[in-house]
Amino acid sequence: MTDAELLVAARGGDAEAWKTLYQRYLPSVWRQAYALVADEHAAEDVTSETMLALLEGIDRLESDAPKIAGWLRTVVKCKAADHHRKAYRSRDKLNLAAGPTETSCGESDPSGPLEIEETRCQVLQVLEGLPERQRAILEWKYLDALRVREIAERLGETEKAVETVLYRARREFRRLYELEESSQSGARFRRAAGVEQATQPDVPHES
Repeated sequence: MTDAELLVAARGGDAEAWKTLYQRYLPSVWRQAYALVADEHAAEDVTSETMLALLEGIDRLESDAPKIAGWLRTVVKCKAADHHRKAYRSRDKLNLAAGPTETSCGESDPSGPLEIEETRCQVLQVLEGLPERQRAILEWKYLDALRVREIAERLGETEKAVETVLYRARREFRRLYELEESSQSGARFRRAAGVEQATQPDVPHES
């Protein structure tokens, strides 16, 4: 069944249709939630709240798969923002790096996790810049590992149509990622230059 058909059936009280719809969108909701809150337990909470919102708002949703995905992404952002606000009000729950920590000689380069986090944020930012339809199909293909045939079935379209959108989505993602990478590299260079300038000792001029 297509997502649109599942949505209509779920509205009519079909529990099996709701279960299938839930299972289809759960991975992408979890993925975005974790990317935004960077904590498994918090991501579970955000995911649960988002899927509950889907159930409660199912009568108001447009029965178009990319629009369902877009609606869910918006809800995840709101729930994640709520999480950050609550964490800010309860500072004892925050895991802040207040200072240097002891490290062992065999520990890997501490910049590694930071680089991974930066890359993840870049990918998320680029995906946000794609049209809803391209973003949904790209995520289903490469993150949910769905076949083109399975995506076509979800959308109720031909495999050829999906392949066309997928081609355009890959090309646009590559273009936006290169722009983002260039922008990030420039920002890192400017920050480094600023630090160097700030730490440069004053040299008095000879009179």
